[in-house]
Order: sequence, then C-alpha cells, then structure tokens
Amino acid sequence: MNCPKCGQGAAHRSHRTQLDWTISWLGFKPYRCKECQHRFYAYRDGETSARLRTPEERRIMKLRRSIRWRRTKAELLLYLVGAVIFLGILYYILIQRIPTE
Repeated sequence: MNCPKCGQGAAHRSHRTQLDWTISWLGFKPYRCKECQHRFYAYRDGETSARLRTPEERRIMKLRRSIRWRRTKAELLLYLVGAVIFLGILYYILIQRIPTE
C-alpha cells in the first residue's frame, strides 16, 4: 500500500486501538508507513483507490473478492438444499401422525 504522505509503497496494517475498533465498523482500517511513520486510515483497505493501491494489488483484491463470493454462493446453496431436505423429512414425519378418516 502506498503512503498518502510520502508516496512510498511501504505502508502496512497497523495495530488497532480501542478507537480503531469502533472506526473499523465504518469500514476504515488503520495503516502505518514504515518510511515516514505516518498513520492513516483507508476505506475498505483502499481497494479502489489508485493513489493507495498499485494496479497489481487492486487486481489481486478483485480476484479475492470473486473467490469469496463464489464460496458464499456455494454455502448458500448448501444451506438451501439442507433446509429443503429437513422440511421434506419434517413433512413426512407429520403426515404419518395425522389420522385419516
């Protein structure tokens, strides 16, 4: 990540303080530059900022997001199939207990 103050590509994630945990709920993450020791916040890890991320870093982050989304879709499908099977078994159990006239 590039430092907004000195422009060097030596910024890294910084340790969070109590205030940083609160700010991180808004999507801001703390970073610190190794060169100038400047501490700053980047929104959503500076994913789309051309000033903070190199094109290669943005490409990697986009790939990670797409992989994460595919995994999420697969998990949702698995939960849906499990819920349908559960409801089918529940229906079968309940239909057996209802006496017919």
